[in-house]
Amino acid sequence: MRSCYNLALITLSICIIYNALVTADALPHVPQYWRNTNMVRTIDLSSYVVRESIAIASQNVHTEPVGEYYFPIPDGLSEHLAYIEVKEKKTDKVFEVEKVVSDSVNQTQYYKIYFDHRIDPQEKVLFIVKTAYIHELTPYPFEIAQTGRQNLIYRGNIYGNSAYYTEKQKTNVKLPTFNIIGYTQKPGSVSRSGNIITYGSFSNQEPGAFDELSIHYEFQQAILTVKGLRRDLEISHWGGNLAVEEHFNLTHDGAKLKGQFSRLEYQQTQYIHHETTMARDFSINLPAHASDVYYRDEIGNVSTSRLRNERDAKVLEFRPRYPLFGGWNYTWYHGYNVPLGDFLRYHKSGRYILNIPFVNPLHNAAFDHVQVRIILPEGASNVKVETPFPINKETHGVHKTYFDSKGRYLVVLDKFNVVDDHSKHFQVSYEYNSLELLRKPLVATTFFLCGFLLNMIFSRMEFTIGKKSNKD
Repeated sequence: MRSCYNLALITLSICIIYNALVTADALPHVPQYWRNTNMVRTIDLSSYVVRESIAIASQNVHTEPVGEYYFPIPDGLSEHLAYIEVKEKKTDKVFEVEKVVSDSVNQTQYYKIYFDHRIDPQEKVLFIVKTAYIHELTPYPFEIAQTGRQNLIYRGNIYGNSAYYTEKQKTNVKLPTFNIIGYTQKPGSVSRSGNIITYGSFSNQEPGAFDELSIHYEFQQAILTVKGLRRDLEISHWGGNLAVEEHFNLTHDGAKLKGQFSRLEYQQTQYIHHETTMARDFSINLPAHASDVYYRDEIGNVSTSRLRNERDAKVLEFRPRYPLFGGWNYTWYHGYNVPLGDFLRYHKSGRYILNIPFVNPLHNAAFDHVQVRIILPEGASNVKVETPFPINKETHGVHKTYFDSKGRYLVVLDKFNVVDDHSKHFQVSYEYNSLELLRKPLVATTFFLCGFLLNMIFSRMEFTIGKKSNKD
């Protein structure tokens, strides 16, 4: 019995050691070819989207030229990453960034930065890493009164995330208010000037250095999250029209309403509504030539909306049927038509190119999931999609509607964690023969002709049983 027990222990130990070796071999290796001579990190908490700007001066300490740099983000933070961009400090030249294998032991996700040229030994490179995160702020307390003050807590790292040795580093935190309830105190290394808190400078930091940062501050703005947005773009060459329809599922993620909503208190405190966190009004920018604009919710048309004309755009302003407090939801959809020529161009190569923003931003709102559906005309072929940022999922299918013979070409783009930075234009190119314009009239003509023929045949058929009696 004892020998079997010992054998089981030996087998278990071998399995553990083997798994550890396999895991170690699978971990990404970060060569220490760089040494950061200076790093200045700025955290902007002025909105619900947490933005970081990290200016890095790094020196190649390798014996050969190097063109790659690893930038680490902890797994818990990487899940909320919405946007990352790297630019050269002097020229604003954008460098390519690629998400690489995650380090499961250190719970870190690495992003590889590709410089436009290889950096020679002992040469320095100056660049800026810009990132944006959502769902990184926590309301505290979790519930507030109808006209209460909302406070948020931000937690992070005092030091900038780095995979390399850093000689000198400093962190600045910009807050939206002077009313700061509390923040991490680091004797001799923290100072405050108005709404800006500075940590550092720190010297000789090892790779992966961490010291918890916590800031508790007042934030009197609605925290809006679009849980889901479906954006339909339907192209019609026959009518020269682009029909746009957007379906929103909105949630107020701020401190939840304590107790029940009081209509009486709401009426009595109208003069301070702008000072609370409730959301009452929304506005969305539409193209300057937008027409036939409509706005609906689950009940129907909402009359508390208006379309305002500006110099280069139209603004749809609307008010939901009820104010939104923390934890409350609201769904609606709106749509409009716009001339196809504003966004579609014909290229010399015989291809049509649709150039349109990926998303229309909603003021002070982040998006958990955005789905863009591009419905191309029937007969479109050889479709290609180009986006200025990575897309989580791209699918191609068929969309069938009235008087279609084989259906229209459908492209569906899905992306998670979307912010204002993703309002950039993307391109969909396709081939389309002008003779395809005759397809729909021919299908409609055939349909009505078959209908008339069936009606003629049906009207001449006899369905009575027995002989028909003739009466004078």
